[in-house]
Amino acid sequence: MQRYGGLAAVYDYLVRGVDFEGWIDYLEELLKKFNYTPKTVLDLACGTGNTLLPLARRGYQASGVDLSPEMVARAEENATSSGLAADFFVADMRVFKSPEPVDLVTCFHDGLNYLLEYRDLVQTFQCVKQSLAQGGLFVFDLNAVRWLSGTQSGETVVEEEELTLIYSSAYHDGEDVWEVNLTCLIREGEFYRKFTEVHREKAYRVTEVQAALHEAGLTPLAVYGAFTSDPPSGESRRHFYVARNS
Repeated sequence: MQRYGGLAAVYDYLVRGVDFEGWIDYLEELLKKFNYTPKTVLDLACGTGNTLLPLARRGYQASGVDLSPEMVARAEENATSSGLAADFFVADMRVFKSPEPVDLVTCFHDGLNYLLEYRDLVQTFQCVKQSLAQGGLFVFDLNAVRWLSGTQSGETVVEEEELTLIYSSAYHDGEDVWEVNLTCLIREGEFYRKFTEVHREKAYRVTEVQAALHEAGLTPLAVYGAFTSDPPSGESRRHFYVARNS
């Protein structure tokens, strides 16, 4: 996986319209559904802290892992400016190890779609199992195959006072991979800094994800259409999974 260091500078801008507090509301609904009350939470692919900081704000002892040092640095800044306590670590989620077992592991907002090989998914799930306390839960989402395969190709330009974004996307059927080419110009005083990144997300079917969980020694408990308590439908943009370290 790539580090996506350039994205850290504009990531919060890109997701500014996402209701991350609502994501954690939904997480707590799922926890209540399974009669589970965790105290410690580890958030994988935590990025700039958008799903981790609402957890810290609600009193959880929260920590985050991300591959990108730039993302982690931005997450630490966001935590400090919000007056929140959280621990952050730079690590590859395929090989990470929590210093202490935690009650809950989360991975949200497409983080696992960046794992492009099935074995990467299994290895990550194995690390989750090693980091979870006995009986602990793993709650995560993945972009759905049908939604990713239905995304339109083409170029989009977004121009703002402080930055310009140019991105194009395409779905590669043979690989089940959605690819986004991103170019960004960020205003820095009188000049602009440019970076270019390629983002690739793998589309996994529910059966593949459940098989990977079993192979890693985790027990799948449920899969839902995004932000519902219903099974996934053909229209589900993303799927949420709940698994247990039995």
